[in-house]
Amino acid sequence: MLGKKTVVKINDGRIVKGFTTDFSPNKDVFHIRSIKNNSTGEEGEQVEVSLDNIKAVFFVKDFLGNKDYKKVRTFEGYESGLPTQRKIIVIFKDGENFYGTTHSYSPDRKGFFVFPIDERDNNDRVFVTSSALEKVHVKKFGSDNFDVYIYESWKKYVVSRIKYTANTVGINER
Repeated sequence: MLGKKTVVKINDGRIVKGFTTDFSPNKDVFHIRSIKNNSTGEEGEQVEVSLDNIKAVFFVKDFLGNKDYKKVRTFEGYESGLPTQRKIIVIFKDGENFYGTTHSYSPDRKGFFVFPIDERDNNDRVFVTSSALEKVHVKKFGSDNFDVYIYESWKKYVVSRIKYTANTVGINER
């Protein structure tokens, strides 16, 4: 049983490539049957992966990818997709960024899916964990403004929401 081709980037820098059949964003752990060889896809050991310890789960077209492919860093010239998809720029704590679309971004979730805007990208979709984020830019529906909503690390978001709530109900800061 092979499952979905998956590349997991772990917070400590390791990368695990393999197949998963039990990934769910609603579960804390999932399993990957690792591969021994990128080109043959020969299966290795089963690895248990915790969402708390990863940067992202990349559901890929193939394990080799294309080393000459240049990641897209703009939305110009790319279709907007379905009306329910929102354009998003994800900036990870390690400096990597990813341009795509999402249906499900919310800063209070453990993570969310992003779909690449370039169909030549090796990723079909990416599950991004919120703990690995530095910043997120989301474009509001029907707007040309990209910075309608900016998320900058969970702690900063919570502090800004507390201040906003306190100010709207008449509580003064000290």
